[in-house]
Amino acid sequence: MREKLLPTELIGSYAIPSWLWLFIERMEQCGDLGESDIQETLDDARSLAILDQQRAGIDILTDGEMRRRDFIQNFYGCMTGLRKLPPARLLGAAGYDQSPRYEVIGKLEAPGGLGIVEEVAFLKRHGDRRFKVCVPGPVTLSLPLTLAGGYADRQALLDDMIQIVNAEMKALVAAGADYLQVDEPRFATSHEEARRLIDIFNRTRAGVSARIGLHFCFGNFKGRSRDRRDYRYILPNLAAAQCDQFNFEFANREFSQIELLKEAPTSADIGVGVVDVKSYFIETPEQVAEAIRLAAKHVSAERIVVTPDCGFNHCPRHIAFGKMLALVHGAEIVRKEIAG
Repeated sequence: MREKLLPTELIGSYAIPSWLWLFIERMEQCGDLGESDIQETLDDARSLAILDQQRAGIDILTDGEMRRRDFIQNFYGCMTGLRKLPPARLLGAAGYDQSPRYEVIGKLEAPGGLGIVEEVAFLKRHGDRRFKVCVPGPVTLSLPLTLAGGYADRQALLDDMIQIVNAEMKALVAAGADYLQVDEPRFATSHEEARRLIDIFNRTRAGVSARIGLHFCFGNFKGRSRDRRDYRYILPNLAAAQCDQFNFEFANREFSQIELLKEAPTSADIGVGVVDVKSYFIETPEQVAEAIRLAAKHVSAERIVVTPDCGFNHCPRHIAFGKMLALVHGAEIVRKEIAG
């Protein structure tokens, strides 16, 4: 249920504070930290992420995804049937080929789930307003996997990944979440047959009784896009998606293709990225307001949700907080204009 016009929310992740970077480095390189040390530090980081969102005035919270590593990497530790491989490249400029890869050597299962359910209880305890929980989509989770056994083909592998994500979403609802978001940046970069991708999404959310969003982006690892940035091929097909909100990035392309929002299904809300998470430039509230006005020329303001382009995970915290403030105050400017 929408509580206000032009609500604000993060896409998912918040900026990692400097001290947490040091802690993660120590944890991964030295291995000399206890279980309680790790839990306390990650909980402190989540509390800080929630507090920053509340101080900025964000309407719908996340836990900042502080327990997650590089968007999806930690989830593979929850799965059986995988063997970790070193990155293809270790030297030079940061990029997607510097992340670990995995060989599939047996049937893919997550006997204890993906570990996301715990976020619900934490958000209930520490947040003071509505929240959403983000779940990595099966196409994106399958991306770093190569077949060495267990499956005859990638479709069979994807079928099992869909079931793993679907089970996690149902467990999240059972734990008390009523708003989930499926993160599938590969929908915007793979340029696979669009209707097939929509079918995968519908299977992923089948039987999940909650508000469901779908996040498209062009990649954000180390502030870098992964592929050609073009929404044209998928937007006309979104009407077939059983989805309550679609989230798009526009700010880092100076709002190129925003006119394509006219083709989005009128049954869904539209998350419009109005601040660029890949840039150190902190937008002003008036610049955010102007972006919202531009979006409202192509989709009704009643359907707009005001968001960053993507997660803040690879953005410095002081920059991310300034962008959140601009996002909140810019939305308030337009809200007052509409109210007269």
